[in-house]
Amino acid sequence: MHLDQYVTYVFVGFICYLIGSIPTSFIAGKLFANLDIREIGSRNIGSSNLLISGGKSIGIFAGGIDCFIKGASTIFFLDTYISISPYVLLVGLITLLLGHNWSIFMGLKGGRGIATAYGTLIGLQMWEQLIFMTLLFGIIGRLYVYKDSAVWSLVAITSLPLLCFAFGDETHVMVYSLLLGCILISKRLTSNYDPIQKGAIKSTLLNRFIYDRDISSKDSWIKRGTT
Repeated sequence: MHLDQYVTYVFVGFICYLIGSIPTSFIAGKLFANLDIREIGSRNIGSSNLLISGGKSIGIFAGGIDCFIKGASTIFFLDTYISISPYVLLVGLITLLLGHNWSIFMGLKGGRGIATAYGTLIGLQMWEQLIFMTLLFGIIGRLYVYKDSAVWSLVAITSLPLLCFAFGDETHVMVYSLLLGCILISKRLTSNYDPIQKGAIKSTLLNRFIYDRDISSKDSWIKRGTT
């Protein structure tokens, strides 16, 4: 591989990491509601916490920016207008998520990455997978089976590689689906470096894996922050 190819990998990765690192929900909370989402609700630096603690309109706005601007538009631009190689695109996809989940602007803390990850799938135009996951997990599962969206997010994350295989996606998309799952699950388990109480390591990690929080009760978790 030539030097200019290495430069392309590094440049795309660096730019995508910076774009991913922009803390949309933190900025929106400060600008439109004069609140610090690190100190309220679940204390998560993401649109789900902003939606619950700051209001639906501002939460949906921030989540939409993460999904359609940060995720979908960035990847669509790289894939369609720049026409970079599949594996340079893969670097962009991964660093975009890494930036969102571990933002350099927030002390390597960040959101959970669900909205941004969903946006990257839109950017890759993975319509079959998106329709399947949205209908089966996001609508039918959440409305009629179990109402906790964190559980269905986990189901979607873990089923995506199988869906990619079933729909015959290209190799770099298959690799991305696996790495996406690893990144999002790693974020669940590490949270934002929240300390785990002594003697509760197993239960806390299990709750983080399944529910994306330290305890099973969603109400208690989202009310733990102070205003």
